[in-house]
Amino acid sequence: MKKNNIEDFFKDSFENFEAEVSPSVWKNIQTGLKGVGLGVIAKMLLNKIGSNAIIAVVSSAAAVLATVFVMNGTDNKSDTKAPKTKAEPVVVLETPKSSVDEIKKFLSNSAKETPVVKKVTESESVDTKVAGTIKKDKKAIEALLSDERVASISSSCVGGAVPLIINLSNIGNGKINKWTFNDGTKPMTGANPIKYFDEPGIYTITLTSTGADGKTATDSIKVEALANSYIESIPKEFSPNGDGQNDIFIFKSENIAKMQVSIYDKDAQKVYEYKGTGFNWDGKTQKGEKAKEGIYLYMINADGKDGKKYEQKGKINLTR
Repeated sequence: MKKNNIEDFFKDSFENFEAEVSPSVWKNIQTGLKGVGLGVIAKMLLNKIGSNAIIAVVSSAAAVLATVFVMNGTDNKSDTKAPKTKAEPVVVLETPKSSVDEIKKFLSNSAKETPVVKKVTESESVDTKVAGTIKKDKKAIEALLSDERVASISSSCVGGAVPLIINLSNIGNGKINKWTFNDGTKPMTGANPIKYFDEPGIYTITLTSTGADGKTATDSIKVEALANSYIESIPKEFSPNGDGQNDIFIFKSENIAKMQVSIYDKDAQKVYEYKGTGFNWDGKTQKGEKAKEGIYLYMINADGKDGKKYEQKGKINLTR
């Protein structure tokens, strides 16, 4: 097909097109067709893809040209007649080159991905060695974990108020056990004896034990039996007049380690103070003068030998 024939073909195809095309637009189209060497292109297409493919190409070109004509006609405000058909432009989405490159790079890295090698730390290496040693030397480990002591005393307590009861046991591997006490009582035997202490004091418990191999060992502990402390009820009054009856303000106490008693008058002035273990007041002030008759306040703070603490206060009536 000759170049002039192709131009005639395009001209004939759009000769009856209803949209009016300005001469200047048509001239631009003709110039573009002449500039690309239509004769060469047509010959190549006929040889490679055949006349049917050429028709398809020409149809696509006609659709594009129709779109151009429509846009041209829209810009012309004097033309109110719309075209019968409107071809939609074909939009082809292409993947950006940068994205393509990233995909290729990712796939390339995935294919060449190397396995992760875990580095063994020094502590892990040591643990591994220890585990190996345990497997190889089981008897040595068992000996290490076992209790080689023949005599080893365990007690439920090491002190308390009398009567003090202590549960004893030998946690060593001795088979024959003998328990002795320095309270004058007879020795005991067995692995788990029970010992009673009725009197206050510090005692030594000694264990002598013999193992299955005949090896003998001893162990000992000290325990303290404390007396029960107490303070009896405080009297309500006393009369220090020298008649020999109720002349002293006194109360009974037992197993008190220390005590402090303070006496105050109605004006909150300290009249007398005592520190010791056995309190008594003869009705005289700290200066040695006779205290006046009246109501006095006492405050007692004491610590028992068994660990008990006392805080008491009350009123005492002094009469003469």
